[in-house]
Amino acid sequence: MSAITITLGRTVAASSAGATRSTRGRTVAKKSAVEVSKRNAPVCRVVQDPAASMDVGSSIDIDMDMRRRIVQMDTATTLRKTIDVRAPPPRPRLNRSRGRRFAAILSTWRQRADLAPLLYPQAMGGTMIQDPAAFVSTDYHRLVTTGLFASCAALVARGGVGIEMAGDGGDPAAWASLVGSGLLAYWLSDLGTGVFHWSVDNYGSKATPVMGGIIDAFQGHHKYPWTITKRQFVNNIHVTCPATMCVTVPLLLAPGLAPNACAFMGVFCSMIVLSQQFHAWSHMKKSQLPESVVALQDLGVLLSRKGHGAHHRPPFKGNYCIVSGFWNDILDGNEVFDKMATVVYEATGVAPRCWSESHDFEVEEEAPEGWGKEYNL
Repeated sequence: MSAITITLGRTVAASSAGATRSTRGRTVAKKSAVEVSKRNAPVCRVVQDPAASMDVGSSIDIDMDMRRRIVQMDTATTLRKTIDVRAPPPRPRLNRSRGRRFAAILSTWRQRADLAPLLYPQAMGGTMIQDPAAFVSTDYHRLVTTGLFASCAALVARGGVGIEMAGDGGDPAAWASLVGSGLLAYWLSDLGTGVFHWSVDNYGSKATPVMGGIIDAFQGHHKYPWTITKRQFVNNIHVTCPATMCVTVPLLLAPGLAPNACAFMGVFCSMIVLSQQFHAWSHMKKSQLPESVVALQDLGVLLSRKGHGAHHRPPFKGNYCIVSGFWNDILDGNEVFDKMATVVYEATGVAPRCWSESHDFEVEEEAPEGWGKEYNL
């Protein structure tokens, strides 16, 4: 009686049975030769005919064909669990010590075409604004910008008044602490802009509630970086003013706020808003900037053109901080944003845009010839 042949993928196992013998009503197959042929497959198995080792006795209730089919199906199912050439690659073991967990994921899962919509959920956003009038400051822009800086100045002033009311007006240490709080706010504001910039560059779209407009503007900036250099000052920075005032005004009215906390928040919020102008200056040539701005850029107090230029190379990854750029080397050198992106991906399945290595758009570095001359832009 011949044995059964099981074929899975490219694994083929075949056997031929020789003479048979019968003992006490049992028929046992005696294999005389087995040939195994393998092509690009790890393992193969030979399954003996189930009817050859069954003791049917005198029973007439056993359907031998059905029994054979059941055993064949069960054997094939078991084999598929262990040998399946179509199975997806195993999830990589993440190397935490090297800080490159995101790279381990990408190297394996980028080959999965069925994961492409998940890995690259959205293309780079950004709507091209053609009308030069949209780059001109309006009364509304001036109103919200004035309100924001007034609230920031009031917070810093409240800190000074708090020192005087506490009877420490003559104590140089109290004033030094207040100034130190302002400097700390400036230093940390660079970090804050980096986290914010990373988030809007890599997640969300124009359709995102509340933040959709800001997200679209930041992503569109990658396509048309020249637009930020054409905006008038108040027009450029007013976008974040309403949201920032939702922080400064309640703090200004809150009772019991310490003087140092007032100074810190006043300076921090103003730097967050002004960072958009620092960002614009980093896209301009030195000949277009005031000498004082160039000097501050050279000193590292403000973000420089050279310091920010690396961010505008696809996949637009790294160098996210836009106040002074001080934190960029620290964050990028320790792959902080890469690790944050990996945490987000593992928790939600959403990958950042900077994981993509292809972009279907051309970057426009310069404004069209003659654009905006009627507004002296």
